[in-house]
Amino acid sequence: MAFLQTFPPEVWSQVLEDVPRIELHKFLGVCSTFHDIIIRKLFSSVKIYLIGGFAATRMLNTNHVEWIEGVEEQLMTMSWEVLNCICQEPRFARVVKSMTVIAYADGRSTFEKSNALHHIPNLQTFRWIGNGPPLDTDIAKKLPTTLKTLVIQSSIPPDSFLHLTNVTTLHLSMPFFFPDDEEAHDVLVSDPTIVDDLQYPIIDILEAVSPKLRSLRVTASQVGTIPIRTFSTLTELEIIATIGDQDELVGLDVVFRYASSLESLTLVGFFSSELFSFLPHSSIGNLPLLNSFRLSCEDTGVHSSGRLGEDEFQSLYGFLQGRQLLRRLYLRIPTLRWGQTSRFLFLIRELGGLEVLGFHTGRDILADEHIVEFVAPSLCSKLCALHLAMNWGGRSLLPLVDAIAKLSRLKFLHLYGTVTRLPILLDDLIEEAPGLEMVGLNRALWNIDRVGAADKPLVKLPRWKIKFCIEEDFLSPDDAWLFKYN
Repeated sequence: MAFLQTFPPEVWSQVLEDVPRIELHKFLGVCSTFHDIIIRKLFSSVKIYLIGGFAATRMLNTNHVEWIEGVEEQLMTMSWEVLNCICQEPRFARVVKSMTVIAYADGRSTFEKSNALHHIPNLQTFRWIGNGPPLDTDIAKKLPTTLKTLVIQSSIPPDSFLHLTNVTTLHLSMPFFFPDDEEAHDVLVSDPTIVDDLQYPIIDILEAVSPKLRSLRVTASQVGTIPIRTFSTLTELEIIATIGDQDELVGLDVVFRYASSLESLTLVGFFSSELFSFLPHSSIGNLPLLNSFRLSCEDTGVHSSGRLGEDEFQSLYGFLQGRQLLRRLYLRIPTLRWGQTSRFLFLIRELGGLEVLGFHTGRDILADEHIVEFVAPSLCSKLCALHLAMNWGGRSLLPLVDAIAKLSRLKFLHLYGTVTRLPILLDDLIEEAPGLEMVGLNRALWNIDRVGAADKPLVKLPRWKIKFCIEEDFLSPDDAWLFKYN
């Protein structure tokens, strides 16, 4: 392999960029140069799983004890080995830039987790998901001051974050996690272990990190306590509604008045119908830089009357109309009637810059003529990532497959049957759409390996990876954004 040394590592690094991630491990033994490059790619982001007991049955959506025990042993062993490598091998530890802890166990074992943090000099992103065990003060205080991204879905020890003055992305706890994969489960699922842990002094945390903060996730109840100067510097904001009453929206007007630098806005959860009264109709003077918008509402919030009122519809329509800067749009209002759905589809056609689209067609059964006359013409040829959720009525889905096949730039596709799973043959679908690199049905996901396994190109992601997926699990940040809250 002496000829490999005639090129600098930077060249081989660029060459290996074109190798599918699921194939990279096959090149580890080629030479030391390849080994070092691939290790940096495979282990720049690591996951530590703490699972077991009753919490594991909820996480893995099964009561099969033997299967859970097998998965538990596999993931816990792998996690221990990763942490051991971090502590024992400085060369490996320097590769790690992102660490995600998935904590769904009945015990409190943390594998000397806090000690491992001392050995990761280049850590930029840290996530803690779950309360089994919760993120504790000892671990939080050992997070490096150079940390850029902090994502928490757990109990929060607020006084332990005051040293993190370089954080630019702060996603604080919210009570929702993903619904079970492969099922028609068209609702957000609450984690009861987190619901009661959302009251903490957010102002103290923001006072420490806000000078450089650009991306923030908070609950709707916390919006009114956030300083205006924080909103003025944000480019990304996620607001999670957990209650569903009007009082929860106090202070929301400040977002549209002062967050003038926002490029991405996400609204997810149990919003009351008063939400729509806050939406400004002008895209010129209100959020003029917005290029990414998500609205995902639950039935018990906006839809307490069983439908979206015309006033609310017009408010949302007016907010979106004319926003030619929008690259990413996700609309999920499950109680839309077809008359409202079709009008939104016409609006989507006018947004010529869309490259990422997520859309829920509403409560009415989707008929063949709806797909041909409304859905298909609304799928812009620029789309790189697409999510469609629909109430399928049992008719042919070929018109939909034909429309998808025409999207030459499409790389990520996720289809969701809201009442029953869609009977789509994935092998046929990916043959019709040769550009696809990842495909999903009702939250089950498959990578598509057209090179290494041409006879069986679909590689299903394991349930635990889908359930708590992170941005690094996807080929593109756009794909991760689209899949995040559906």
